[in-house]
Amino acid sequence: MSNEPIVVTGLGAVCPLGTGIESVWDAFVAGRSGIRELAPGDDRLATGVDPTAPDAVRRAGWVRGFQPREHVRSAQLRRMDWCSRMAVAALRQASEDAGLVPLDDATSVRTALVVGSCYGNQRETAVYLKRVFASGPAAGQPLLFPNLVLNAAAGYAAIELDVRGPNVCVAEHEASGEVAIATALDLLASGTCDVACVAAVDEMGSVLLDALSDLRLLHPDAMAPEGEQRRGRRTSRHGTVVPGEGAAALVLERASRATARGAKPYATVAGARIGAVGGDCSPYGLPRDVDAAASELLELAHFPGPELDGVLGSANGLVLRDALDDAILQRLCRDDRRPAYAPFRRLVGDWGAAGALGAVLASRALRAGELPDAEIAEHRAERPTMKRVTRLLLVGAARGGVLVPVVFDRVEPSARLDRAARPS
Repeated sequence: MSNEPIVVTGLGAVCPLGTGIESVWDAFVAGRSGIRELAPGDDRLATGVDPTAPDAVRRAGWVRGFQPREHVRSAQLRRMDWCSRMAVAALRQASEDAGLVPLDDATSVRTALVVGSCYGNQRETAVYLKRVFASGPAAGQPLLFPNLVLNAAAGYAAIELDVRGPNVCVAEHEASGEVAIATALDLLASGTCDVACVAAVDEMGSVLLDALSDLRLLHPDAMAPEGEQRRGRRTSRHGTVVPGEGAAALVLERASRATARGAKPYATVAGARIGAVGGDCSPYGLPRDVDAAASELLELAHFPGPELDGVLGSANGLVLRDALDDAILQRLCRDDRRPAYAPFRRLVGDWGAAGALGAVLASRALRAGELPDAEIAEHRAERPTMKRVTRLLLVGAARGGVLVPVVFDRVEPSARLDRAARPS
């Protein structure tokens, strides 16, 4: 097992804040929300993007500025489902940003691909099964069936980008993005690969929306006006979930390799650990003892290095999730100094695997050396205050008490990074 530092050398995103890391970063820093209603002519409904948005949804975190043909260059596009289109696009952006496109043969076989998703391709699965249930197995379309498996996006991406190393798909509820990063770190540490492309993706689908409705979790503003809603779909005044969609990707590699090929890292991944809090936590909820969960998560996140000075809360909209973030911040306060806090789900909506977007934003923030702070942005209609940061915590948490903290460090000056990267 190698203890060599792992750095982030490429970033990509397709999300409600925009498409491409700089567009997304600019919107994030400005505090511009990507949550909106789809007006006629919105590019989200353009031919060639995805003209089949779920019905009965009004305000939501719809993907912005995405043209699939700019990212999917092969004939696969016409067969590719919406989740796979977003994931492939984010992975291509990250690979190009890292200077790895096209891959040479030697790099291709030593590059791993890890894709996380909380729900996978819901809409085509629902349509496919509806046809089969209504008309029997003969109604199933063989060309559509491959899109229904959870690793469809990973398979399409491997073909599109010619990645011939290990291909892994993970699903761990709302921590799927963070678990994908932890899995990639394990592959790199074991020597299984030299480069790991990591992505996470989720879409809005009628199955998910109906489930959120049954649980009365949907925010009232997310629902279409009365009369336009699907029969049986319900909301609540107390609902907090505004659904979203998107994909985000990172390229991870050993620091020595990045240095040798002249790559400019965004950040160092100090580590990611997968754990769980026991006690009174149901399989489908967060632990009721939020303080205990916060303590356990910070213990898992205790990697050697400086103290944490920034926190990104993931975008999954679970009940008690804000309370968990608050408990973590309280424990990190020192001498009346609170770490910078960026609960980015308020800008992109709630989608299960959005932890990967948090990792992308954390990496970009560490290159800039500063993170937008929500303390001011929440209460004033102005650009968020920026706080200096050198070590960031991505809060990964999911139903069943799963905790997956990921810690990122600001990259050291080149000379020091070179020394750290040399094998012992």
